[in-house]
Amino acid sequence: MGSGNGVGGRRARPYRKRRPLPALIVIAILGIGAVFVWVNVISNKEGLDDAIRCEPAASPPPGTSYTSVGHGGLDDATPIPPDRVAVRVLNAGGARGQASITTESVRQLGFTQVGVPENDAAYQGREANCQGQLRFGENGVTAARTVSLIVPCVELVRDDREDASVDLAIGSGFGDVRPRPEARQVLDQLAEWSRTRQDSGGDEQSAGGQSPSIDTDLMEKARDVGC
Repeated sequence: MGSGNGVGGRRARPYRKRRPLPALIVIAILGIGAVFVWVNVISNKEGLDDAIRCEPAASPPPGTSYTSVGHGGLDDATPIPPDRVAVRVLNAGGARGQASITTESVRQLGFTQVGVPENDAAYQGREANCQGQLRFGENGVTAARTVSLIVPCVELVRDDREDASVDLAIGSGFGDVRPRPEARQVLDQLAEWSRTRQDSGGDEQSAGGQSPSIDTDLMEKARDVGC
């Protein structure tokens, strides 16, 4: 008589326990790799912020505060057409006439609401050792986003102004306005969007309201430069 163990006289194979160690090792390696990537990204951002920071720090007018928001501080904002941006160029460096030259360069890129250039009161008697600062208030975030496309290596500074105007203060390290081809593409698309809506009226620059849609990858490449 056959044994009662197994079926058809064959013994059942004992259950082989799977060893989880190799899988755990792979997971651990992937986890370490992900952490390394994120640390590298954060380090690069911090390094970029340090590279564009102006020294010495700007002295805001009484009752006003300046807050540096980092190179990516406007990444979530949608730019508006350049002809709807009220921008003024301030000279925070030592080159005489640089603000006037920069004002004309900005105007040629479609920024028709360019103010009269002035010396920067925030650096009176001093020079900003950097490429410059882009200063804006809460209602000028979208306008500042547009200007940042043509000067990607300036420090982004938020202040307490209530209007939607933007100040571009150029420092001693500023050369000239040389936007990337992708930035010019974005400006062209924004300008075309504005032309098709000439009859809508108004030059609102605040964050609310209808706004153009620009490809995200194009926006990223527009400011992808070494500062």
